[in-house]
Amino acid sequence: MKKHTLRFAVILSALILVGCASTQSTTSSTSASSASSTVSTVSTSEESGADETDSTGGAMNGTIGSVIEANLSFKNKDFYIDYSTEDTVKIDLSAPKEADGVKVSGSTVTITEAGTYVLSGTLTDGQVIIDAGDEDDVRLVLENASITCATTAPVYAKNADKVIISLPENTESTVTDTVTGTDGNDALTAAIFAKCDLSVNGTGTLNVNANANDGITSEDKLKITGGVLNITSADDGLVGKDAVLIKDGTVHITASGNGIKSTKSEADKGYVYIGGGTVNITAEQDGIQAETSVLISAGEVNVTTGGGTNGEQKTGNAMFGGAQSTTTDETLSTKGIKAEAALDITGGTVTVDSADDSLHSNDSMTVSGGGITVKSGDDGLHADNTLTIEDGTVVVEESCEGLEAIDLTINGGTIDVTASDDGLNATGSSVDGGFGIAGADTITVNGGTLTVNASGDGLDSNGALTINGGTVYVSGPTGDGNGTFDCDGVFTINGGVVLGTGSSGMLKTPTTDSKQNTISVSCTGSAGDTVEVKGADGNTLVSAVAPKSFTNVTFSTPDITEGETYTVYVNGTEAASETCSGVVRGATGMGSFGGGPGNCVKI
Repeated sequence: MKKHTLRFAVILSALILVGCASTQSTTSSTSASSASSTVSTVSTSEESGADETDSTGGAMNGTIGSVIEANLSFKNKDFYIDYSTEDTVKIDLSAPKEADGVKVSGSTVTITEAGTYVLSGTLTDGQVIIDAGDEDDVRLVLENASITCATTAPVYAKNADKVIISLPENTESTVTDTVTGTDGNDALTAAIFAKCDLSVNGTGTLNVNANANDGITSEDKLKITGGVLNITSADDGLVGKDAVLIKDGTVHITASGNGIKSTKSEADKGYVYIGGGTVNITAEQDGIQAETSVLISAGEVNVTTGGGTNGEQKTGNAMFGGAQSTTTDETLSTKGIKAEAALDITGGTVTVDSADDSLHSNDSMTVSGGGITVKSGDDGLHADNTLTIEDGTVVVEESCEGLEAIDLTINGGTIDVTASDDGLNATGSSVDGGFGIAGADTITVNGGTLTVNASGDGLDSNGALTINGGTVYVSGPTGDGNGTFDCDGVFTINGGVVLGTGSSGMLKTPTTDSKQNTISVSCTGSAGDTVEVKGADGNTLVSAVAPKSFTNVTFSTPDITEGETYTVYVNGTEAASETCSGVVRGATGMGSFGGGPGNCVKI
């Protein structure tokens, strides 16, 4: 027999799993043939150095792949270019003078032609306007420039094809506003406001103090390929109505509204892409919000919203009076990263501490790489439709419910979930999934390593629950009002290594449709005990140290065969044993509302 040892992520390795303390137990077993599963993966690659563009490509699914991928391109002019060898126009903002392409009227400096303009000095209560031709590219090089305005947006790109803000090495520039300005009927809602494409590059520093509204806004695409941006805003930090794309640089945002936002609802617009750099967001509302989709393929993203998990905490099951916010203000969205269509993470590291859902999609979510660590006042990862984990590392340190979607599929990766309610929850289909009526919801585990520490149901599906492969460890609940495994449809184990320790009051075991044997034994244990399952030859099939007390152990591996006896040890002492044979009336739990007592059936 093979030895299967469960491996824990760092966050759960310090937690202690539960063992069975008593030596007498009632038992149940399921006999079946074992089956293997195939794990599918999705990868993302980065390509750079092309003459025209530096683009991101790779195989991606859903809305991200078909709608956004072709748009993830950066032209050479989006990146920093040494301007010392170029023809430039220098503007001393402390005493601006007219020049080719530059008009001056009082404290207003207007750039009217394509070119590279080097800005230095201090412009007090003034404005820099770019009003060039429709096909013109205007580059502003900020050499320790300071621009403040008490009446409108300090920097206003009124017309151009593209405006590029370059930040040279060892420079620090500042833009500060006081009120939201206007241009005719148009509101200039940011300290740096562009009606055209806007790019920021370089290695210098840009401080944006947006006391009136947003920090930096482009009504087209906003691209960041370098620089250190320190943005403090009365509302949103970065806004790209068509899109926000970040390839490199360091962005620090403190926002009273949203951190980063894209607002167009067209199919190929309204998205946020992060493919490198470091993004740190502290926002009173959503950290990243996209009207269509969000893709993170590289870089480091750190988000705190709504004060984090201390700002708003939802606990319990709404069906039984729980899952209620401890605050009365439900008007603000305080999610970490939110997408209307699709949220895909293919690489990079993402850390979120959010009052509401940490990662949220109103349709689909896919994780195929990278590392995710979240703390949530509600759901860790939530998708209204499908949530698929192909690869990568997902750690939900704190949540009401860890992973939630109508269809939840795990094909690979390492997932550790801690939840005050359900660990994994498949719910929300149009078919009623409550009170014993099976819905169209599904939880399917085909591969990977899944560790769940739940106070509610461990794995809870309002429809089918299927384990085809991988390694699954579930600890909890301790109360008899929930179950380690719960579903209103069919529960099958067809492969993989499964160990569940929890209460027995709502115990549910796999059905005769299963293709792999399962044994369930009743015994008690305390937090910190080591649970180990051995075959007749003394070899260990599965073992773990559990974080919660329990009264039942359910386990399944490909090595369990009919006619063999298997023994559960707690801290090295025999606690229970059972021979895998026909139907044995086992633990006397109620099962879910859609199921009966926990029985084990031989195929």
